[in-house]
Amino acid sequence: MMGVAHALLSGFGRRAILYGAIALAVIVALWVAVRQGRQAAAANFAIRRADARLRSMQTSKDIRHDVQNSDRADLDRRADRWMRD
Repeated sequence: MMGVAHALLSGFGRRAILYGAIALAVIVALWVAVRQGRQAAAANFAIRRADARLRSMQTSKDIRHDVQNSDRADLDRRADRWMRD
């Protein structure tokens, strides 16, 4: 009788260890996926922020160039139209 109980309990222990190992592996895999996702999102955000900064610098340069190369009458006309709108 004791041998049967021991066999059942030792089998249960092995199954518990197996299921525990599988659960641990799933948890670790999920943690790695979340961590990689966060790092990818942070890198994507940094790239988008740098692109936006470059676009704004280019726009500023273009506007500055337009203002410096325009004559006074054109600037007055543009300012009047801007104030009207």
